[in-house]
Amino acid sequence: MKDFVNSIMHNDRVWNSVRIDGVEKEQFCYRDSDIYFTYPYGFVMFRSSTPIMKEIHVCLLKCKNTQEIVENCLQVMRYRGVKKFLAPIGDWNKSALKLSMACGFKEEGRITNAFTRDGKSHSMILMGGL
Repeated sequence: MKDFVNSIMHNDRVWNSVRIDGVEKEQFCYRDSDIYFTYPYGFVMFRSSTPIMKEIHVCLLKCKNTQEIVENCLQVMRYRGVKKFLAPIGDWNKSALKLSMACGFKEEGRITNAFTRDGKSHSMILMGGL
């Protein structure tokens, strides 16, 4: 699974959505401590923030039912005891913001000047969901 996850993370389409100045593709990689739901065209990953809160990252390529997949993954994680989800999204990633809102997430905060991308300062939008 490690090679598959890394191949998706390093795909140009994914990389172009998440890249920030000063970070190389190789720094975005599989971690044993994360929980992955894999599909032929990508994955949904959850990272622990606290015992009852998980950070979610979605990396699905050429997928027509992304929202349904994400909602199913969220439901499984709720069944496993997760009470809160956090999606930290760069303000330039409009498709990720749209998907998070479609899945019931709401903006709960914003960290200004969190990233530079192409030499410009950008915010991290903290989208929260139950």
